[in-house]
Amino acid sequence: MPLTIPPVEAPFGVVDMGSNGIRFGIIHSLARHLPVLYEERAPISLFDAQSSDKVIPEDVIDEVITSFLRFKAICDQAGVAPGNVRLIATEATRIAQNSAQFQDRIFQATGWKTILLRKEEEALVSAMGIVGSFDQVRGLALDLGGGSVELNYLIRDSTTSNTEQGFSSSKNAVSLPYGAAALKKFLIEHDDDEEREQFAQKLIAELTDALEKVEVPDGIKAQSDANDGHTIYLSGGGFRALGYMCMADSKLSGDEQSSRQYPVPIINGYSISGKTLKKLAKKYVDRAPEDLVKELKVFRISKRRATMIPACSFLVLALFKVFKVRTVYFSEGGVRQGVCFSMLSLEEKSKDPAIEGIKQYAEASRYALSKDQFNGLYKKVMRAIPPFYLEPNHPLQLHRLLPCAVYLSNLFTHYPKESRATIGFYMPLAGGQLSNIPGLLHHHRAALSLILTHRQGGEVADPIYKDIVNLLGSKAAAVCIYIGRVMEYYYALSPLNPGIGLDEIGVDIFPAFREYTDEEYPCSEIAVHMPSHSNPMVDAPSVSSLLDNIIKIAKQSSFKEEEPPLFSVSLIRKVD
Repeated sequence: MPLTIPPVEAPFGVVDMGSNGIRFGIIHSLARHLPVLYEERAPISLFDAQSSDKVIPEDVIDEVITSFLRFKAICDQAGVAPGNVRLIATEATRIAQNSAQFQDRIFQATGWKTILLRKEEEALVSAMGIVGSFDQVRGLALDLGGGSVELNYLIRDSTTSNTEQGFSSSKNAVSLPYGAAALKKFLIEHDDDEEREQFAQKLIAELTDALEKVEVPDGIKAQSDANDGHTIYLSGGGFRALGYMCMADSKLSGDEQSSRQYPVPIINGYSISGKTLKKLAKKYVDRAPEDLVKELKVFRISKRRATMIPACSFLVLALFKVFKVRTVYFSEGGVRQGVCFSMLSLEEKSKDPAIEGIKQYAEASRYALSKDQFNGLYKKVMRAIPPFYLEPNHPLQLHRLLPCAVYLSNLFTHYPKESRATIGFYMPLAGGQLSNIPGLLHHHRAALSLILTHRQGGEVADPIYKDIVNLLGSKAAAVCIYIGRVMEYYYALSPLNPGIGLDEIGVDIFPAFREYTDEEYPCSEIAVHMPSHSNPMVDAPSVSSLLDNIIKIAKQSSFKEEEPPLFSVSLIRKVD
């Protein structure tokens, strides 16, 4: 089902006139990582504004037009051509009795024609928004807006990323009129237990029917059977609010001892178990909205959003009656990102958003590696890593993260020594310059953070360092620390021309053999071949101490007394 959205030239503006709020964005270029020049949100709920007569009031229309004229002025400042703004409308505009007059008022004031998505189109655009925010997707997808919820399945992998659409999804994606605001309104008006139970059964029946219409492929069904539950991707403000609630409550995931909040407060790529989401929904489904407004002091949860938590929980518990859920991923992607993804060329759609975004960020710096420097360093560091860690199916995803780390590895060398590791540590996390890069799950961010930290010696005076290690896991963290230390050593061999001449220097680090003690993290013997002749670039104490650090961290990579270390290192002096 092709979308009827006219093409644009960058920079361009996108307005997502949703049911719960209106989101504005200016996109810098039609690149896979969808670089945003500017974004903001107007807190105007077109759904709440409509009474039983389904009419958008005049004062609300005036607020919308004022907000649009503000964005139009911002677009002018950004150099967006008048014809390069796309205004997308969804459920609340679809159902309004005065929708045509509303759209005409907007056109008269701004010159923008409203693209009113059909239900099927909204479901497809929502799916594209989720795909746009990840590299690989395989499972069920739901987008919870204010007026509707969309259900689809998504597959984006090596078999589907090169297709015209850039992914595979249902031709019969379903949109149901059970958005967060709609459910909240119904539950307030029907607070009798019997009425709620009847509605719950109706909702379950409609979701069950929707799942059948979507026609989930056998491959996703088999994945669910093997894992005892589906992988699901959740988007939309209502679902994202539940994600932030989970971040703020470590006890939901069984960590009774932790008093600190989750260390990566970025919603995109955040994952939890289905059991954790179900526990959260049960905790809040029967709470009074007005009580939650007073009680909840949670990052990114506004008072208005807090009133919708019980309604969102009600929907989640209905979903769990329809299918099992093993893993939940939260997505920042929405209509705006979906519209942008639909405009990308086939070549751009097939790219990795994380690698492309990080590459573009790095290349804008005066300290970026040249192509030859990147290739030389990447080849040497990759050779030092046991090859099974570079397999595409390994959970660390180093085949994607290693090029990212090498692109970034020289960007903070010019900072004061005590700052370098800290800058590297934060770069992919919530406080860093790459916090908006799509395509990274949170354990990917943690892995990249540790590699960059130890590329600069590893000293970080921040207590969340331990939280990042715990998020990643001790063995995965040891691998990332090893890679960072190897990178640090290779930089010391050629500090001002990294990656160039390393073969001539004669130092080579490579895995000699592995022991099959663990399927994902086996023990590895690392050989370091040293040149036979003396070379001050190799033998200077400042350099040899870095090699000693590699040996030291290898010895520390034993996690149980009865187990050998994850890495052991042998020094071999070459003979002429």
